[in-house]
Amino acid sequence: MNDNALNFFEKMAHSEKLSPNSVKLAKNSDFSDIDTAFIRKYTDNNSSVLDLGSGTGLIVNKLFPYVKSIIAVEPFIQFTQYIAKNNKITVINSNIAEFSVDIKFDTILLFALMHYVNEREAMSIYKKYINYLSKNGKMIIKNQFGLHKDVTIDGFSEELQENYFAQYRFIDKEVRLLHDAGFGNVEIVDIYPKECNRWDNTHFYALVAEK
Repeated sequence: MNDNALNFFEKMAHSEKLSPNSVKLAKNSDFSDIDTAFIRKYTDNNSSVLDLGSGTGLIVNKLFPYVKSIIAVEPFIQFTQYIAKNNKITVINSNIAEFSVDIKFDTILLFALMHYVNEREAMSIYKKYINYLSKNGKMIIKNQFGLHKDVTIDGFSEELQENYFAQYRFIDKEVRLLHDAGFGNVEIVDIYPKECNRWDNTHFYALVAEK
């Protein structure tokens, strides 16, 4: 994750007001029910899942009853205290650049994560984690993407009252990055109802990339 973004979440992790919903930065932005329902279309009771950037486990806690296993990767232990204690779930406190395990996964999730890295970092992540997918495995990326061009925010956010970094890359560019990293078919899914999209220049999509 970009250093500026990491610093932002490290400060949040040490906040006295920390709660499971702290990672949802905008008010009424917890779409984890929709996220989980969407993921379940691509998983079943035999699926092994790698969830990168798990945060407080809003998705993990809803998904684990319906899959075989989940490894949840999240650098901040303060966030992972909210992840359910279950033998299907393994929590690893690590950032995604340093994480390593000798396992192949049916599904890799990058939800609300990839806009916190720049284009170069994104390519590095995609090239690394394609190797963690089993044959016919899928990587699912979900966040906001630029509709016409990259939209980068790097500075003080009036809404958050904090310094904040995010890069909402042009959706076609992100698809090209995935292809360049070795993925085959990439499906673009308009995952949320239109009222969930607050801005004219960005839009929430899920990208389902097949190895």
